[in-house]
Amino acid sequence: MALATSSLVDGEWVTRTLDVNTVLRHYDQQDRDAVTTLKEVERAPKLGLLTQTVIRSPLVHWILPIRLRDKESIDVAFIGDDFVQIKELRSDGLLWDVIRKEDFGARIRNARVVGSVKAYERDPDVLAQYAHVKTENAGSDFQMSGGDIPTHSTSRVTYLLPPQCLLLQLDTGDSVFLTLNRSGNDKLEFVASKHRVSKPMLKLQPGMHLAVDPSSRYMVVGCSESVFAIYSLHSRDSLKRQCIETSSPKHVESETQIYPGGVILKMEFLYPAADDDHHIILLVLAILKGKTRMLLYEWEAGMDLKNIKARSSRGYLLDKPRQVPLLLIPLTIKSSFILVYEASMAVCQGILHGTPKMTYFNDKVYEPTAFHHGSGNPLWTSWTRPSRLESHKVTRDDLFIAREDGLVKFLEIDSEDEDFVTADNNIGELGANCGMALASLDYPNKDAKSGDLFVMGGDASSGGTYLASIFVFSIFTPAFSEPLQARKNPVLTEPIPNWSPAHDFVTTYKPRSPELVVNGIAPRQDSEPIPKPDRIFACVGKGSKGGVTELRYGYEANIGLEVDYDSTIMDAWALSPSCDASSEIDPYIFLLSMGDRSAVLQLSGDASEIVELEEDATKLDLSHRTIVAITHGQYIFQVTEKTIVVANNGMDRVYQVESLFGIGQGGVHGSTISNAAIEDGCVFFTTRLNEADNSTFLHVLHLQLTTSDMDVDSEPGARTLGKVEYDVTSMTTGRIAGSLFAVVAGWRREGAVTLTFQPLAGGTKTDVVVPPASRDKSSHLDAIVSIAFLPPVAGIFLLLCGTRSGTVIVFEISETTLHIVASQSKRIGATPAIVSKDEFSTSGDTFFVNCDLKGYILTLEDDDSVALNHGHSLNIHQIWLSDALKPSLYQPKINTIVRMRPPHSGETSGSLLVISGPQLLITGLSAHAKPVTRHMAVGGTPTRLLYSHSLDLLVVATSIDGKSSLLFIDPTTGEDISQPLDEKTKHEVAFASGLGNANERIFRLFEWSFTKDGKTWNFIIAATSTGRLLIISIQERVRQAARGSNPDFRSTGTGARQICYYTRHKFKSNDPVYSATGLSDGLLWCAGTKLSYDILDLTEKKFKRMTDYELPSPATDIIYEDGTIYALTSCHSLEILKLVPNDYGEFRIIRTHGDQLARDSLHQLLLDRPSQRPIHLVSDKLSSVVGLWPTHNTKADTLEPIFEAALQSSILRFRFGRCRPAWDPIWSERIHRPTSNIANDWEALGLSITGSLSHFAILEFKAWRLLRFLMDLATRSPKICEFTYRDDPMPLDTMTEPKTMMHIDGDILRTVVLRRGLEELLGVDLDTDDSRRTLKKFTELLQDVHQGTLEKDGTAVYYITQAYADLKLYLRPVI
Repeated sequence: MALATSSLVDGEWVTRTLDVNTVLRHYDQQDRDAVTTLKEVERAPKLGLLTQTVIRSPLVHWILPIRLRDKESIDVAFIGDDFVQIKELRSDGLLWDVIRKEDFGARIRNARVVGSVKAYERDPDVLAQYAHVKTENAGSDFQMSGGDIPTHSTSRVTYLLPPQCLLLQLDTGDSVFLTLNRSGNDKLEFVASKHRVSKPMLKLQPGMHLAVDPSSRYMVVGCSESVFAIYSLHSRDSLKRQCIETSSPKHVESETQIYPGGVILKMEFLYPAADDDHHIILLVLAILKGKTRMLLYEWEAGMDLKNIKARSSRGYLLDKPRQVPLLLIPLTIKSSFILVYEASMAVCQGILHGTPKMTYFNDKVYEPTAFHHGSGNPLWTSWTRPSRLESHKVTRDDLFIAREDGLVKFLEIDSEDEDFVTADNNIGELGANCGMALASLDYPNKDAKSGDLFVMGGDASSGGTYLASIFVFSIFTPAFSEPLQARKNPVLTEPIPNWSPAHDFVTTYKPRSPELVVNGIAPRQDSEPIPKPDRIFACVGKGSKGGVTELRYGYEANIGLEVDYDSTIMDAWALSPSCDASSEIDPYIFLLSMGDRSAVLQLSGDASEIVELEEDATKLDLSHRTIVAITHGQYIFQVTEKTIVVANNGMDRVYQVESLFGIGQGGVHGSTISNAAIEDGCVFFTTRLNEADNSTFLHVLHLQLTTSDMDVDSEPGARTLGKVEYDVTSMTTGRIAGSLFAVVAGWRREGAVTLTFQPLAGGTKTDVVVPPASRDKSSHLDAIVSIAFLPPVAGIFLLLCGTRSGTVIVFEISETTLHIVASQSKRIGATPAIVSKDEFSTSGDTFFVNCDLKGYILTLEDDDSVALNHGHSLNIHQIWLSDALKPSLYQPKINTIVRMRPPHSGETSGSLLVISGPQLLITGLSAHAKPVTRHMAVGGTPTRLLYSHSLDLLVVATSIDGKSSLLFIDPTTGEDISQPLDEKTKHEVAFASGLGNANERIFRLFEWSFTKDGKTWNFIIAATSTGRLLIISIQERVRQAARGSNPDFRSTGTGARQICYYTRHKFKSNDPVYSATGLSDGLLWCAGTKLSYDILDLTEKKFKRMTDYELPSPATDIIYEDGTIYALTSCHSLEILKLVPNDYGEFRIIRTHGDQLARDSLHQLLLDRPSQRPIHLVSDKLSSVVGLWPTHNTKADTLEPIFEAALQSSILRFRFGRCRPAWDPIWSERIHRPTSNIANDWEALGLSITGSLSHFAILEFKAWRLLRFLMDLATRSPKICEFTYRDDPMPLDTMTEPKTMMHIDGDILRTVVLRRGLEELLGVDLDTDDSRRTLKKFTELLQDVHQGTLEKDGTAVYYITQAYADLKLYLRPVI
């Protein structure tokens, strides 16, 4: 069949004949062309996600007094979800950090203490050891610190089994026994052994219940239902025998499982009679057939566990109204116990005799305290047993029981009294919310402060230590009348920070303007001043203790004493006799240097007072400016501009500079000392002539200190060592190749920095011209203004220098040639960096740095000298000052930091003298870097937080007394400077219109910049749970008088700024307004499931509804960008919508993408990538974070998951931030490695409700393969993943499915770095086929990451060193 068709060709009609096949082929080709424009599928990019914990959750679940080292040290274990922190209570009443462990890799489900102190005291080895120490001390003047065994006996102490150990039950099913051991370098370390529960228990949450027999011979691990296990524990003698053969003894001797059935409520061991020590009694409360029964298990010690059975399978039935007790408290007398209920308590006696007798008491419900939040009555949450004398405990038992609102009750039980419960007192309130974490310690203090010290972890607020006075308790009548005398509330002595629960957080991050970004890459920061990292604020807590917490990381220096001085202090030294000759009552001498004079302050040994001394009383020169001072034995050396002073207790010698040299010696007469350094009785100093040549002379005064009477030679030798032809800017001393050298740094007129090495013995000096510190050889090296010396190791010594422009430089110098081998630098600030060595550091490689009126601690790693060239062996952390009584203290300016010499008792070890302008601050110092928070109270529950760039203020949505409100907080002072106004009259009111409603929450808070005709107006937008969208206007004015000013603010600012706000417009809806966002001319907001778009018409001065869209579930977060709406729904994950205008000024919303899975989403973050499609980070309620990537031009566009991470807790909020410290390379240079966020200068952060802060970084595929390979090795290593390692074989190749494989856990890799585990993971020391294949694979992946730029045939050490440097780069500090 043929068809005739006509078509117009070149202006003429042409007739053609076509058959059917030709026509069909034409249309088939059209269909094929249409199909090619829409792809079936689009392959998503292969990218990984690197996560690491920046700040761990502070939430503490258990606080357990424990004797982990010896019987004298008062140790306390703080146990959270994934960490154990050991602190020590010292005689100053404060808790000091001892050691921390946080590499469990699993959640801690329960914790108890195992071990008998009495058994420890009876141990013959312990008795012999203490007798040995006592004999040694009797023959010397050595004094022990708080009963600790002296360090010179460490070799013998190492094998002493401590009195007790810590038992942890992990959610993996492992029972972990933790003990403390002192290693060869005298550092404490944890030693762990574990025991896995039986397989039938693994699916029933083993460890929900955990109990230890009072004699620590048995323990029981209970599941949530049906089954529990009884374990027989090895005796102390057995553990000691095991310790001889292994460092990790096995604690469990035998075990058995008991199947009572039903839900297990509580279980505890009861105390046997005093004369029946072999009697073991276990009480289990279980729900059987809907009724709570008490099951009793009894056996004799040593009995076969298989024979243990319940006395009665039916047990003893609890009264029907009292089926579920809150607490089960075993008493130490008569095998009795107490059951605590919401509205009463009951003491149970006689359960061993077959007929338990319940005596109910305390049935009065006390009024909630001001710290209670909730609609019901507050519940009893925890209990603790105080320390008492043995004679007291024979017939009596004392208890403290705490309620969730902080109320504490004291109970005294007397077995000889007919009433049994002889005291029932409310002793007061702890001043905070109390959870399960509560302990009491005995605090005997000779300075009149004594009694029971409560240690509380805090629940929905910070905790603390509270001192309660010793009580004289009254006997009550049977009716339990009120106490005969009133009690004072326990007094807060030290806060314990807690920023959980966290509701929201913000950073001060401000995105760069689009015009500043070229080809997706932001300009380098070199031309900018010193970078200012973003600050991080979180709204935390509930009730009256809620507030805004600033999250910081570094060393904490808590202020103990604050002294104002009448002059500005330029420098300071803390001087005291040496440890070997001082006593606890010896005072400290603080030598202060002002511009033209010096002064001396004396601090009493107990730090109770500080006084200024006259010059006659000090034996020092106070008429001139002091340059340097030190303590050497019993001597104090002082060098001023004109004198050198040596002072002792009974004498002093003052050497005038001009009298030290003979007539005619150059560089002395008429000149002053400009620089000085002291070591081994030798005073090196420089003088400078007032001549045009600017020559500087180097001298030495050699003081011969005799050892017989410790006197100073009357005629010391003083001589000139030489002359240098440049300006000396700093100097130090050190021993090089066994000889004492003076090291002088100077500045030549032509701009060169020179180091001069001058030996004490005289002779030729060595000058070394310092090369530029950076890779750019043309860069300028500024003058060195401070210098510190580190002794040689393997022929290399180090000089740590601070420059005039705020850079810290480390030089590696050969001991033989004095040539610079290597160097690295870090820019800390803009002002001179003053470096000083911490002379009392145990490691010897710790330094203080002052720069930009801030203080830092710098440590050098000594385990990887090769990596020094990569610039990652310098660890720098800022020092943050805190005040227990002023939690909102803003960081004071720091001029000088001086380490104070620790006394014998060690109770102020870690103390600092901090100079802040004219103030002297005596502070403690934390042993390690840690989160240091600053809390600004708001008097209510904060729910949302906003940082306003236009106002430079924090806007806080709070609920105060159940009513919603907005506060404007000055982030510097912590002061609320807001005042709501009436929208019509502009008079001051309590709440702005639309706020102040009861039981109302603000769901969304943001700043909206409305732009029209080139003008911009800023508003605050608040979305509420009552269906209101509030547009709030801001007015700024000067306040007449500071309202509620914060005394913590240490500034001379006027503080007169006030922010007035009122409601400009309200949107109303019948459904809660869950989210909103702003466009340049309107608002997008979601009420219920309806998404609405309204624009503001300036002509009519009202909003017009442009379009609506119905979502599958409410949108909890909305992002608008270039016409695209990213709506995160509560139940259906992410919906991508398009706001489409038409030619008539109308709009419609269409759906373009959706997630393939329905997720219970929490928050989202849009990660833009240069010249590529964005990635959406989405968190959900199942503790997952997924990366979604939108497909384009497929038949059905969707969101493809490219990676997924399973975290410990859900991420509530994502935020961007530039929070890395100023010396991080991201501020100064582009990192030429396939690491995260290369073309972006932001960091992605996420906060969980527990207060943990995490960092998220995108990894390119090659980098992911290397890190995945290392992580696969680490998760199969017992050394790295000690409690969670896998036993399966290593995969042959890295797998990309499931998408959780694309997640890299940075915490595991950090453990690899800290434990130097690469060598073992790669099997470098093993000569096997597997180890060679592993090393080859590792080398190939490392070469791919570096694009083949590494050596082709390098050694294993070379590649491993490079891998360590790469890991440190990936895992470097985020804040």
